Amino acid sequence: LHRGDRYDALRACVGDSLCQKLHDLNVFLVGCGAIGCEMLKNFALLGVGTGQDKGLVTITDPDLIEKSNLNRQFLFRPHHIQKPKSYTAAEATLNINPYLKIDSYINKVCPATENTYSDEFYTKQDVVVTALDNVEARRYIDSRCVANLRPLIDSGTMGTKGHTEVIVPHLTESYNSHRDPPEEEIPFCTLKSFPAAIEHTIQWARDKFESSFSHKPSLFNKFWQTYSSAEEVLQRIKSGESLEGCFHVIKTLSRRPRSWTQCVELARVKFEKYFSHKALQLLHSFPLDTRLKDGSLFWQSPKRPPFPVKFEFSDPLHYGFIVSAAKLFATVYCVPFTDKDLSEETILKIISAVKVPEFRPSNKVVQTDETARKPDHSPISSEDERNAIFQLEKSILSNEALESDLQMKPISFEKDDDSNGHIDFITAASNLRAKMYNIEPADRFKTKRIAGKIIPAIATATAAVSGLVALELIKVVGGYSADAYKNCFLNLAIPIMVFTETAEVRRTEIRNGISFTIWDRWTIYGKEDFTLLDFINAVREKYGIEPTMVVQGVKMLYVPVMPGHIKRLKLTMQKLVKPSADKKYVDLTVSFAPETDGEEDLPGPPVRYYFVQEDN
Repeated sequence: LHRGDRYDALRACVGDSLCQKLHDLNVFLVGCGAIGCEMLKNFALLGVGTGQDKGLVTITDPDLIEKSNLNRQFLFRPHHIQKPKSYTAAEATLNINPYLKIDSYINKVCPATENTYSDEFYTKQDVVVTALDNVEARRYIDSRCVANLRPLIDSGTMGTKGHTEVIVPHLTESYNSHRDPPEEEIPFCTLKSFPAAIEHTIQWARDKFESSFSHKPSLFNKFWQTYSSAEEVLQRIKSGESLEGCFHVIKTLSRRPRSWTQCVELARVKFEKYFSHKALQLLHSFPLDTRLKDGSLFWQSPKRPPFPVKFEFSDPLHYGFIVSAAKLFATVYCVPFTDKDLSEETILKIISAVKVPEFRPSNKVVQTDETARKPDHSPISSEDERNAIFQLEKSILSNEALESDLQMKPISFEKDDDSNGHIDFITAASNLRAKMYNIEPADRFKTKRIAGKIIPAIATATAAVSGLVALELIKVVGGYSADAYKNCFLNLAIPIMVFTETAEVRRTEIRNGISFTIWDRWTIYGKEDFTLLDFINAVREKYGIEPTMVVQGVKMLYVPVMPGHIKRLKLTMQKLVKPSADKKYVDLTVSFAPETDGEEDLPGPPVRYYFVQEDN
C-alpha cells in the first residue's frame, strides 16, 4: 500500500500490518556503544517506537563518550566527548527520525537498579535488545527476561567476529541455558616465577595493580566497616578470637604511608622487592646449575633464569616506576601531593635517603606445578600473630589507628585516562620484570592493548551484526514460528557466516506426567492470614505435587530437616517473607519429593505467590 511516506519500501517488504506493529513497538535497548548506535539507526529507519498512540524506545548506558569511541560509534562527534552516551545517542537518533519516541537513562541494569527496571517495567516492553560487552550483564538481563516472559535479542562483536542470538518465550532456550568454555588462563607459577613472554609480565603487572590498589584497599575498608575500632580488634585478638583477614589489615595499617615522602620510600622498597629480591630468592631456591630428577637442567626453555635489576635513578624506566607507584600509593592512602612533589629534584632527594632492606633468603616453597592454582590465603604463623598484636598496640599508642586511618580509597583500573598513571605503572612494572628475565619489552601502546584487553573494533562487523538483529526483531514482532528464527556466527576476516536454528527449549519431567520448562511459572494467590501450610496445600491441590522445600532467594523458608522449621508451617506468609508495603508478590523456589526415598528432591518451576487474591 503506497502512502508516500518514508516507510513505503519497508511496507512493500514486510506488509502494512507488520510495519504498523514496528511503529507501535515498545523496545528496551541496553547499551549505546558500537552495536547500540547501529541499532538505534536501524530503529529510526524501521520506524520503531513512532506509533501515534503506542510505541517507545527506552535506552540506557552508564558510560561517557571517550575519544576512542568515535571511530565506530558513529552517532557521536568530537564535541560529544565526556557526555553521557545514552542522552547523546537519543538526540542524534532524533535527527534521523524526529517522530521516534525515546526515553534515555544512565543507570546500569543490575540488581541494584531493580526499582527502576522492575518487573512492571519489563512487562511493558515488547522486546529487549542487548548491545553489551560482558557476559555477566547478559546473564542478568536474560534472567529478568525469562522471569517476565519477554523476548530477548543478544549480539556482540570481537574484532572481525560477531554473533547474534534470539531468545523467544516458550520456543527457545535462554542465554543462561548454555555456557561458553572458560578462557585459558596463564598458569599461576608462570605468572609468579617463570614468565617466558611479555604477555606474562604484563599480566603479572596488571594483577599487581589489582591486588595493591583495588583488592587489598577494598578488603581493608570492609574489615573496618565490620569492626568499629582498633581497640575492639585488639581486644578480640587477645581473647583468642579469629578475625578473617585481620593480620593483613594490621600489617597494612602499621605500614601506612602518611606523607608524600613515605609514598616514594614505599615505591622504592617495592622496586627492590619485585625486581631484585625476587630474582635473588629464585636463584637461592634454584641455583643456575640445579638439575631435575632426569638429570636435565632446571633452567631450560621455556624457563628463563632471573637476574636482579640494580636501581638506577637516571634510568627512565626505573624513575617511571617510582613516580607512578608513589602516585598510586598516595591515592589509595589519601595522601595529598603537589606538582613540586612530582619534580625530579624532590624525588631524587627522597630516594637518596631511603634505607633499602637487605635481601634475606627465605625457605618458602616456590610453586613449579603448572596445574596448581593461586592459593586463596597465605598461611599465618604464630610469630605473625604475635607481631600483629604488637604492631596494633604500637599504632594505637602512637595515635596512628584513628578513624581517618581506618579508610583507604580503592582504585578501579581505567585504561583510557592517560593522566591517572594506571598504564604508566603497568608498563614500567611489566618492562622491569621483562628486563629481569631477559624478555623483549613492550611499548606503552602494546602494554595498554594487552592489559586493557583491547581488541580492535571493526565498524563493518558491528553493522553486519546489528543488521542481523534487525531481521530477527522483525520476526519476533511478526510472531513467526520457531523454525524461522536463526542465530548467526560470523567472521568477516575469513569470511564466514554461519546460521543455526535456535535450540528448542528443554522440558524437565518432575513426576506423574508433570513437567516444566524455564519459561513456566506457577502462581498461587493467597490472602492476609495465609500460612506456610496453606501455601504448601495450595500448590499440592493446584498442581498435584507436594512441595518439600521452599526457598526465597538465598533464604530458606521451609526445609523439614532443619531444626524449628516444622513450627514455621503455622506462620503466615507475610511474616515469613516480610514483603515491603508496595510488594504484591514474591517469587519462590520450590522443590518436590522424589518418587523413592533416598533420591534427591526434584526441581520445579518458580512459584509466584501473590499476597492478596485481588491480583488474580
